Formats: sequence, C-alpha cells, structure tokens
Amino acid sequence: MDLIYCSGGNPLLSQIAYEEGYLLGFCSDANMGGYACPVSFIDIDYKKPNWKRHLEIVQRYHPKYATVPDLSEQEVSQDDVARALAQAEQLQPHCEIVLIVPKLSGQIAMLPQDIAIGYSVPSGYGGAQYPSWELSGRRVHLLGGSPRKQMQAYLHLSAMAEVMSADGNYAHGQAIKYAMYWQKHQWRYHPEKGTGGKDLYQECWRWSCHNLMAAWKQIS
Repeated sequence: MDLIYCSGGNPLLSQIAYEEGYLLGFCSDANMGGYACPVSFIDIDYKKPNWKRHLEIVQRYHPKYATVPDLSEQEVSQDDVARALAQAEQLQPHCEIVLIVPKLSGQIAMLPQDIAIGYSVPSGYGGAQYPSWELSGRRVHLLGGSPRKQMQAYLHLSAMAEVMSADGNYAHGQAIKYAMYWQKHQWRYHPEKGTGGKDLYQECWRWSCHNLMAAWKQIS
C-alpha cells in the first residue's frame, strides 16, 4: 500500500513526509521549481485542467502514478471515455500507472479492465457518485479525503478490489491551521498550543505522518 503526500509546495513538510516513509506528489499546475525530493505522483487540477502542461510535467518527472483529467460529472458519454483513454495512452510511456477518475455510475464499465481507477473519496469538495461495487475487480487509488474516510473506504473496498495506494494532505491542513495531529483515530492539539512558544506545525505534521503510517500498516 503506497501512501502519498500531495505537497502544497512546502519543501520542509515534504521532507518530513518522505523521512516517515511517504511517497511524494504534487499537482501539475503548481510551481515546484525548487522541489528536491523524488516525485511519485502527479495529479491535475480537475476543475481547470491544463492538459498540455500536465503532459509536459509527467514527461519531465516520470512518476509512478499520474492522473488523467476526471470523467464528466454531468453525463456518461462514450466520447468522454474515449478522450480519457486517449490521454491515458499519452501518459503511459512516462509513468508506471495511469489513473482514470470516474464520477458517475456506468463510466467504470466502459473502461478496459486493466485501467487503474482513481476513486475520489467523497468529501466537502465532491467525490465519486457511483456505488462502490462498480469497483469490483479493479486496481484502485484513493484520491483525497480525510484519514478516517480513506481508511473506511479501504476496509470496504479491499474485500472486492485491489486498493494499491492513497494520497491526501488533510493532516497537512490540520497541522498548519490548528496545530493538531492525528493519534489513535483522533485529532489532538499540540500540548504546547496556546503557550505563545515555537511554531508547532512541523511537529504536528511529523507526528501525524508517523502515526498514520503505523495505522495504515496495521490495517493493510
């Protein structure tokens, strides 16, 4: 099970995640000029995808995983599926695993069985709108969502599919915004929060990375 931190552009947090065993990735529209760590995952802005730039970035970094712009949230269309498959074919020489991201019921059945699926874990930003049984027999990557929702999705899907990886940066936000870290399936405040002392987000992030890695090893 590959765990991936999709960087928000903070080299220090990326280094901490890498030291704790995470693979690293970023969105192809980000400015990652000084990025020093190995790149294993390249995502694309699903709302405003820049396909030309995305393809160029994947060609440059040769990641393990790369996504294709999401399938439509409005309709199930053979033309839309053909577009995604053509883009996947363009990415394939430059990465190990291409991920196509369905959104609606019926889209997965139109994809060849060997295509890996990016399952958009339902969250406040949206997510997959199809029953989970449609993923049966597929290779699946968990896209986004909180640790709790990702782990729930893993436990449910692993009985019917090969859940091979997950990416997210939810714990990143909790550390930076609230000085909180994840421990034993709960979010906890840093013990020094409110004391007026040092910046605490780095420690919170490291603790979350360490604890989440251990929890994933246990359930997977």
